[in-house]
Amino acid sequence: MIKPPLPANEEARLQLLHELNLLDSEADPLYDSITAFAQQLFGVDAAIITLVDEHRQWFKSVQGFDLLETPRDISFCAHAITQQTTMIVEDASQDERFHDNPLVAANDGIRFYAGVPLTLNDDLNIGTLCLIDSRPRQLSPQQQQWLEGLAAWVVHDIVQHYELENFAAEREVLAQGPVAAVVWQLEPDVHLVYAAENVERILGYSADYLLDLEINYESIVHPDDQQQLLDQMQLVLDGIQPSLEIEYRVVPPSQHMRWVKHFARADLDRHGKVMRVRGYLYENTSRKQLELDLLNANQSFELALAAGDLSTWDWNLAEGTVSVNHTWDKILNRDSSFAQNNGWAELIHPADIATAKSQLIEHLQGHSERFEARIRLQHADGHYIWLHTVGKAVERNASGRVTRMVGIHHDVTEQVENELKQHQQEAILSLVSQVQHEFLFVEHFSEVCDIALPELMSLSQSKLGFIGELPEQSRHRNMLRVHGYVNRLNGSQQATQALIRQGLEVVVSGSVVSEVLLRGDPELCPYPVAQDELKFTPIELPQLDNAIMLPLYFKREVVGLLILAHSARGYFREDLAWLQPMLDTLGTLMHIRRIDQERRFVVEELRRMATRDELTGVANRRVFLEAAQQRKDESERYDLPMSVAIIDLDFFKKVNDSFGHAAGDEVLREFCRLAKQQLRDTDLLARLGGEEFGILFAHAELAQAMQGIERVRKAIAEHHFNWDDKRIPVTISAGVAQLVSVDPDVDKWVARADEALYLAKEQGRNRAIAAS
Repeated sequence: MIKPPLPANEEARLQLLHELNLLDSEADPLYDSITAFAQQLFGVDAAIITLVDEHRQWFKSVQGFDLLETPRDISFCAHAITQQTTMIVEDASQDERFHDNPLVAANDGIRFYAGVPLTLNDDLNIGTLCLIDSRPRQLSPQQQQWLEGLAAWVVHDIVQHYELENFAAEREVLAQGPVAAVVWQLEPDVHLVYAAENVERILGYSADYLLDLEINYESIVHPDDQQQLLDQMQLVLDGIQPSLEIEYRVVPPSQHMRWVKHFARADLDRHGKVMRVRGYLYENTSRKQLELDLLNANQSFELALAAGDLSTWDWNLAEGTVSVNHTWDKILNRDSSFAQNNGWAELIHPADIATAKSQLIEHLQGHSERFEARIRLQHADGHYIWLHTVGKAVERNASGRVTRMVGIHHDVTEQVENELKQHQQEAILSLVSQVQHEFLFVEHFSEVCDIALPELMSLSQSKLGFIGELPEQSRHRNMLRVHGYVNRLNGSQQATQALIRQGLEVVVSGSVVSEVLLRGDPELCPYPVAQDELKFTPIELPQLDNAIMLPLYFKREVVGLLILAHSARGYFREDLAWLQPMLDTLGTLMHIRRIDQERRFVVEELRRMATRDELTGVANRRVFLEAAQQRKDESERYDLPMSVAIIDLDFFKKVNDSFGHAAGDEVLREFCRLAKQQLRDTDLLARLGGEEFGILFAHAELAQAMQGIERVRKAIAEHHFNWDDKRIPVTISAGVAQLVSVDPDVDKWVARADEALYLAKEQGRNRAIAAS
């Protein structure tokens, strides 16, 4: 036995194989359909989709073979992946590479093998689609072409299903923004395997430098922060926590130190084992410096005032008055009346009252060194501004009750809004990763939308959300298939959700939404949305105060629609930026879903073509003989009667000669239609060739089968077959045989029925004869 050599590009091949996350994954119905079809099409013992890693070949899909994996050293496929063409071994016992291989030397061992490499990225062979048989065989050029076509199908599905192009598109989107994506691979050791092109802008180090196997990522981190980063990453690598969020300092080679915000999330296999860690980085130097400055400012009022843009306040609790060193209209556009009788407290946002009150009581009772809170105060025009306020009790009465507090406050509205944007961006990137991951495992695309839509609504503070898909090649774009619909303005939606699972479609009308679908431009609706602007039928939309309507694209083609509506905060152009990664992802996944549906249709069509007679639509000869063998096995196992009939249309050649082949074809189709009407659902009618047909009577003794064939004969003899207003005389002759113990195989059983058929012809035709 000759051990398989290693491919020249083994390291790159293994890296791609692990990146695809196919090893030890759950069964895929499509791949199982392909191997089952290949086994039937080529009539071999086994058909397998294999993946070859460092030590083994693992079977992603297997039909007709008991093992789930074998060592690489004895693998036929390990030889096949070293070449770029199909490998065929007609008789392994005569091949010096395999004649003493344990898989060949075993009882009923491998003799025939044909394997097509599964090639990605032009020259990386990750495995094979292969055929195995215990008998020596040959493949015709046509059969080899079929096998290579099925292998190309598997490769295409791998590329599409695991979104290699989508990963590249996502990374390209990230590369244009302030967030840099990085990926750590765990096998064979922990190291960076991907860094976006914009990482140098964030960290001050090029992607090539960071991807060098000699460079440890922590070496660029400030020494004081390295251990914290390593500890947090280890928790993710060990699977103790699913993600991390951390800030640390990076020391670029020739620039000032930078603060970096680092968010990372682990990708798990089906066993829950961590395979890789995806990270998102953005520079946070300015914000962190501001936080440090504010922290120092809070240590003393003098330093706070010196920092600038801070205001002082003096609160007389006994009199209920507050004075500030600025005018009230400067930040709130209000007069000074709110300084009296604690009127300013009426302007606090309801959601902030409880927290601010708790912090204040804590300080007034002496449990905290100072009072500190972030609160929103309502501006005269209705919107809210954020204030960061710090205060300290400076006077008490004789009983120790605080009578006066002084402090400072600072308008941090812009800072809070930036934090909100950062939170949105972090959340959307995490959601994109989750949605892409879940898409691989769910049955219905609506399940992906059940994850994405509520999160998008939460981030945008919306009370209504909708995701719909345009039919492929839609011209009028007035119909959408609903994948997600959440309406928190009305009651229960169980009935609607059930319809969505069944394939709910809505008619779309309205001037605004039609423009979005036709032109492909997003629309902001800051005003109440009227029915002549947005309407779905049969879904009845509630009154919407505002909305944002967003087209979903795949390669410049509008494939769907996302609507978020009825937000308390409203919608802005800035929302388009943080929503874009999710829009791209939903559009791409819709396209992938379409491709998957097309593949499923092709599989069913190929299966139908392989099992049905093209002219009549009944079963073909191969299916008939396989069914007969199954019935024979069933009869021997359970002692059940089985019978078979062989039928020939009498003088059919005269039909073709007298009326033409088109008339003959119609007679064959009409015969099948009439025959099936006389048979039971369990009986199998098949065309064996030309005008010869067979009927397999399940669980029928000879007498029952004779009754069945007589019904068919009589119906044919009495039926008027017409062609061009001329009657065609049609009768049948048949031979019927019950399976008996002396029949050694199906061929003998069918041959006895065939002999009875010839006897029926000799006795004058238009009759059925039972075999002796």
